[in-house]
Amino acid sequence: MGSQGTVRSGRAALLRAALLAPLLLQLCGASCPEKELEDREEEANVVLTGTVDEIINVDPVHHTYSCKVRVWRYLKGKSNVNRQILLDGGNKVMIGGFGNPRICDNQVSTGDTRIFFLNSAPEAVGPEHKNELMLNSSLMRITLRNLEDVEHCVEGEREGTEGNGGFCCCQTEGGGS
Repeated sequence: MGSQGTVRSGRAALLRAALLAPLLLQLCGASCPEKELEDREEEANVVLTGTVDEIINVDPVHHTYSCKVRVWRYLKGKSNVNRQILLDGGNKVMIGGFGNPRICDNQVSTGDTRIFFLNSAPEAVGPEHKNELMLNSSLMRITLRNLEDVEHCVEGEREGTEGNGGFCCCQTEGGGS
């Protein structure tokens, strides 16, 4: 008799899990909506590819941090990066905003190479971030397709691609780390 009660409670737990799974998946997906690539590129003053050299300024309360990033290529906005922002002879920049919960893909490790969508740090973030660029939207993995899509957005090209409203810019492969 004890084993039947265990089986019954096990079935009830499985039923609850099956009923809650779609709701949880929906909540997880809705908790971090990402804008179209075209909008992300337009909102960023600087778009660059780079590799994370060093993680610094870790805030243990807000779980945010900044990174020193070696720049490989500016895709947009090189003229927006002034001398005060450039580090180590001009090939590195400081980027803040990692860990920001309003940005879906916001985590990196030392050695990660990504496409960064950036803006100048607003004065509201404080003087310690004065010469930093800040993440504006999710990081992107470096793939040939992602690079081509970002370049097309920067250049303002609109190639007809079936199924995405005639814009090639919004179909990208994977965010994340």
